[in-house]
Amino acid sequence: MNTKKYFLISFLVLTVSFLLFKGVNAQVKPPKFGSHKVGFKYIYLLDETRDWDPFPFKTNETPRSKKRPIRVAVWYPSEPVNEKRMLFKNYVNPKAPDDYFAKLNEIMNTYDMWSYNGMFKKNKIAVDKLLNFETQVHFDATAKKGKFPLILYCSGWFSRSPDNTLLAEFLASHGYVVATIPQLGTGSTIFDFKINKERVMTQVLDLQFALETILRMKNLDSKRVGSMGFSVGGIVSLWLSQRDKRVKAIVGLDASYIFDDSAQLAKENVLVKRQGFPILTFYRGHEKQRSNVNLNLIKSLNWANRLVVGMPKATHGEFSDEPYLLSQMNFEPWPRLELNSHDEALSSHYLTIKLAKLFFDGLFLNQMELKELGVKIAAESQKERLVYEQYLEMD
Repeated sequence: MNTKKYFLISFLVLTVSFLLFKGVNAQVKPPKFGSHKVGFKYIYLLDETRDWDPFPFKTNETPRSKKRPIRVAVWYPSEPVNEKRMLFKNYVNPKAPDDYFAKLNEIMNTYDMWSYNGMFKKNKIAVDKLLNFETQVHFDATAKKGKFPLILYCSGWFSRSPDNTLLAEFLASHGYVVATIPQLGTGSTIFDFKINKERVMTQVLDLQFALETILRMKNLDSKRVGSMGFSVGGIVSLWLSQRDKRVKAIVGLDASYIFDDSAQLAKENVLVKRQGFPILTFYRGHEKQRSNVNLNLIKSLNWANRLVVGMPKATHGEFSDEPYLLSQMNFEPWPRLELNSHDEALSSHYLTIKLAKLFFDGLFLNQMELKELGVKIAAESQKERLVYEQYLEMD
């Protein structure tokens, strides 16, 4: 007998909610940072069990090791500091501990700068302004004492590394440790936009390897671990939660497991029925980008507790930090004017960040039942009138 129950939350699946959306106030308010100062650091690891193709070494140059390099970016609550905050350039051009990792950084910098140049339409002034932008973090600050939840962030395919910096900084200011690694692929010479099972699993294995080291940090609570993923990173988060029971909940940011062209791939490694497992899924609801959204996979996971949020003015990019970075650089014109305004995009991005925090707060800090948490998230959505579909599906 099917005992599944459906809870409709206020402001859900109603045409009137879409009609209520009248645009976004021009004065878009960013999410309010928490009381913690935010530290940031890179951790460099070598996985001795897997090889890596370390291109581009010179013809007669050999690497120190063929062990797979993994660069872990970590944001964390820190002790009060007086030093200046870190510039954005330190995210994309960090100092490596040796020549081998310097090659890794060089490769990632090449792809990061390619991405940022694309975002800013190769406007050198705007890109230089970004690199000298002051972030919310303090490099290598002393970690605050205590036990904080961990959120593993999984970036999209060929997303910048690190991606979603505002999200990470925001969560750390509210008492979370956030960690991410680059989407490196099976080897640096195999960088293309094709997504397959091997490459997605490579990212899962990288995260699992990094997790062992991250959990040794003294300020972490190993019983409160969540994961969130953007685009194909959503599949990575889903597969990671299937392989590692230490992951207690996931968030999908327009995750590829709801795309027509990759839902079947996502299904291949979903084999474990983790009864009552919490999943929050955001998806783009813009009428011009909604055609390949397919919620059948997430609806089929009847062993999980799933909260789904559709956002009518959001496109795929609003679930990364693109709107935020463009706004901070005052970059004009907004590159997707045919789809939405900059304010609409920024508001969708900010709401996603706030709702993701509400989700993890409810689970890890307040021990709320998911039904109660869903109602709370719906109330926040209704207040900002940015959500046009939301439902909670539970056993």
